[in-house]
Amino acid sequence: MQEKLYDATAAYNRSVRWNDYDRAADYLPPMAQPAFLAHHDEIGDALVIVDYELTRLDLDKQTGIAASRAEISWHTERRLILETTAVDQVWQWHEGKFVLVDERRSGGTPLTIFAEPGEDPHPYLPGLQAYRQEHSIGVDEKEAKKAARRRRRMARAQGGTPPQPAAAPVSPVREPVVVDAPQPAAAAVR
Repeated sequence: MQEKLYDATAAYNRSVRWNDYDRAADYLPPMAQPAFLAHHDEIGDALVIVDYELTRLDLDKQTGIAASRAEISWHTERRLILETTAVDQVWQWHEGKFVLVDERRSGGTPLTIFAEPGEDPHPYLPGLQAYRQEHSIGVDEKEAKKAARRRRRMARAQGGTPPQPAAAPVSPVREPVVVDAPQPAAAAVR
């Protein structure tokens, strides 16, 4: 399980590093993927992630809850000053793989692609408790079956499929803005 955690965290962070957001989205809950992609599309190619380093991996094998920390080195296309941002990630083992359920900046320079500490709700991730509750993780089998029956009954009563939590709307870009404002041509030539 520890090896699968390392593989998932490395693959996700490597995908973000190379702007392969479609591949990175595979590590998120399906309901969070569209908002994640929209959030990262707002940034476009203006952000250049130079490197990442996984500095911590913690795993509770009984609950399947894991935590990782990545140090991200980056700059923008217009401002070539190297910045560093530390990001804490929370993962949940579910259906044979690790799923990223929370990700927040824990230190360094604020970067708009990561939620800030205390920012609730997260712009696109459900959070650990909400994900565990939605998927009946950590409850005994009898309770999980009862919860599944309740969801099916509610869906039939509403005449559709079981309710899916809506992805949070993409948050507006926070300060500091990653992309510098375009300069008038006369000012840029000096």
